[in-house]
Amino acid sequence: MHHRTIASISLTFAILTGCGEHTKTTDTTTHGDTHAGATSMSSSSSGDAPTTDTGASSSASADSTGATTAAVEPPAAPTNLTANILEGGVHVTWKDVADNEDNYILENKADGEADFSLVLEMPFDSVTYHDIDVMAGTAYTYRVKAVNVGGESVSAEVMVQVP
Repeated sequence: MHHRTIASISLTFAILTGCGEHTKTTDTTTHGDTHAGATSMSSSSSGDAPTTDTGASSSASADSTGATTAAVEPPAAPTNLTANILEGGVHVTWKDVADNEDNYILENKADGEADFSLVLEMPFDSVTYHDIDVMAGTAYTYRVKAVNVGGESVSAEVMVQVP
């Protein structure tokens, strides 16, 4: 364990010391060029504001600073939702048609309820769930949501009567 502490201290010291005295200068062209991807600045002789030198590193700088990240699209909604009575519960299946979902949310509501309730949150690529938390003599409506950071997409609803 002693060697890890020394390596950690060495790394911390290297990070804290930064460039070191040998590269500190007021000349931004010299100092800036010592770092990968740096853009050097130079002043024109007419006293205008400094201009950016567009050397070989400019494409790397433009890629890392000028790029915008595209918004993530919500996943496609699950299709072919079915609910069948099986072994004392409701067996729910659907087709996973999304390729960018983070997870699925299965919801249901009993006949007469206004709002859907969470049954279970499942990992991506899930396509089935057996719900045993149902009451005899009750009709349930199910739906499935595919979810990612871009939003959610909801399947069609399916109703099943528990005998």
